[in-house]
Amino acid sequence: MKMSSDEKDSNDDIWEQIQEQKSMQRSDVAEETDPSRKMLKSWLNNTFRIKMTDGRILIGMFVCTDADANVILGLTSEFTENGGEERVLGLVMIPGRYIVSIELDEANLVNAN
Repeated sequence: MKMSSDEKDSNDDIWEQIQEQKSMQRSDVAEETDPSRKMLKSWLNNTFRIKMTDGRILIGMFVCTDADANVILGLTSEFTENGGEERVLGLVMIPGRYIVSIELDEANLVNAN
């Protein structure tokens, strides 16, 4: 039996969609079982306090991180160790190499389970 080119293309598209769905399901399962991913998700939109190598302290909402340990905070304020005045920064990216410590503000947890 010979198929027309339209039928063949249609079948190829369906096969690709099935393969995509399988791939997405596998990644969803891996994401659900990976404890590191669960922990990162639980930190989203919670308040972090980050001390930097130059003595500044940044307090803001955790947005994301990457493989290089860079952190993005939203609604961020900057303070100095010697009690300087608050400076509102907004959305900031903190390079991982300048981070001394990170604390999760447990008093303001958003995703408490």
